[in-house]
Amino acid sequence: MQKERLEQILNAFPAGRIMVVGDVMLDEYVRGSVERISPEAPIPVVNLHNGTARDVRLGGAANVFNNIAALGNRNVLLCGVVGQDADGQLVRERIASTGADPCCLITEPSRPTTIKTRIIAHNQQVIRLDREDRSPVPAPCRKQLAERIITHAGSLDAIIFSDYEKGLITPELLQEVLPQVTGRPNLIVAVDPKFSNFKHFKNVTIVVPNRKEASGFMRHEIKGAEDALSAAHDIMKNLGCSCVLVKLGELGMRLVDSAGLDVKIQTAAEQVYDVTGAGDTVISTLVLARTAGATWEEAARIANVAAGVVIHYIGTSTLTVNQLSNAILHNKFTEP
Repeated sequence: MQKERLEQILNAFPAGRIMVVGDVMLDEYVRGSVERISPEAPIPVVNLHNGTARDVRLGGAANVFNNIAALGNRNVLLCGVVGQDADGQLVRERIASTGADPCCLITEPSRPTTIKTRIIAHNQQVIRLDREDRSPVPAPCRKQLAERIITHAGSLDAIIFSDYEKGLITPELLQEVLPQVTGRPNLIVAVDPKFSNFKHFKNVTIVVPNRKEASGFMRHEIKGAEDALSAAHDIMKNLGCSCVLVKLGELGMRLVDSAGLDVKIQTAAEQVYDVTGAGDTVISTLVLARTAGATWEEAARIANVAAGVVIHYIGTSTLTVNQLSNAILHNKFTEP
């Protein structure tokens, strides 16, 4: 990719009109040190260092939103559910602080805001505590979600479904929404799937599973790039989607489309510190680049580099356009 072409794409990042639909959560990090084992049970005793300050970051679908916002886009909308609690209010404040409009965030009093608390000692996660309700959202809440998605669809360039299996994305929601949004010639519908709803994402534009998710769809373990090619064709055939990008971890990615495109992309990561949220970075950057005029191959290569940047940091992280541009231009953008 020529520098001029890269700049053309990155300069168009702010213009895309994107909605992220999915499970909103917070990621909390509590840090400390371990010097002894508890006399009460064979577990480490963690002496906390955080004090009264909380290290809380947008997670799940909210991290997809946050990646897009961090890359300079203020048109992005987050469609999801939070509880009627302090953490739900914190989510709203964090969204508003990016300059985006939290109008598509719904408060559901019967559910808590999902929060994952990770206790970390010596840069290693000791335990994770989850507060969540994974049951399907109530029908009235689902109706509100569907209404917001369909209402905004006509003014969007892309919709990203970010499924974390926390109860927001259900077959019922997809049956209401997908027939109204798929098939629109100028609307990209992208999916980061999980197992339970994978088969229900019919006729979307692109599906971006990781190796485990694609293996589950095939009911056969993906061990390498050739298995990924077979899985991609199987997914396209069964879902009727146009394109599949399989994330293969240390093996990179494989991009396949219904017109015969088949691209192997080597990982851009030089050293891995934490893969938390890397998949969110991939789909957010992928779709943002595509709405900025990139081809799917260009978008996938840019997203690959973006993921290679964020895994250098502990915890859920984002990156800026300058960081992304510098990473690509310093030979971290892999060639065919």
